[in-house]
Amino acid sequence: MQTKTTAAALCLILGAAISGCAVTDDGADTRSVDDTRTADQLLGDATRTMRALTSLTIDMQVGSEGNGYSSHFTTDLKRRCTLKATWSRRGAALEQIRIGETDYIHPGGTYLEMWGRKTVPAMRQKPWLKSPVSAALGADNLVDCAWQFPSYKGATKGDPTELGGKPVIPVKVKDDEISDGMYTFYVAAEGKPYIVRIDHQEPPYLRITKFSGFNNRFTIQPPAAVDVLDLSKLPSDAP
Repeated sequence: MQTKTTAAALCLILGAAISGCAVTDDGADTRSVDDTRTADQLLGDATRTMRALTSLTIDMQVGSEGNGYSSHFTTDLKRRCTLKATWSRRGAALEQIRIGETDYIHPGGTYLEMWGRKTVPAMRQKPWLKSPVSAALGADNLVDCAWQFPSYKGATKGDPTELGGKPVIPVKVKDDEISDGMYTFYVAAEGKPYIVRIDHQEPPYLRITKFSGFNNRFTIQPPAAVDVLDLSKLPSDAP
């Protein structure tokens, strides 16, 4: 799971761009989740399973309709990822492609107003901006291809239920860093113990993170060079 965010940061984050997936699960094993395991053991197995993945798709929603953030993110969990994000209240949109040490950024006009760096008119003349990863600022709201799945203790296991017609076991963990904060992990009850969804209650916000595309193959290509403005080649005093 991504590291904890504060309520103030929830209004600015981001999502994915171009992927191109071919579904190929990595030989799901057929055993069901062992109900005799404790909640901590079950969550530990699920966390280790997620850390071993080589690719993943993550869909996130924060807040509510009309005043929220949503993103779609596909990643190899290392150096290649794509993201598409929207902020409903401000109408901002962003696409990002990260390949190695290079970001390709497709900003909407409103997003450029939120941009954490200097803007120049030339940045509106090309659909994509090219920038080294090392130049990214927090205010740019660009994502890292890695995704953290921390370990948790003190979990409690709920009754088996279903998500999308598939059996899952909910596991709750109190968020000690936020008053009334709570994580609910939904662990697949058949096959490998993937975490398929995490609900994070961070009053007054609810962040819903859904996981899919476990170990799917995907390809990422940079935008066509003709559509790209390389920000590193702009003069520092460019108008």
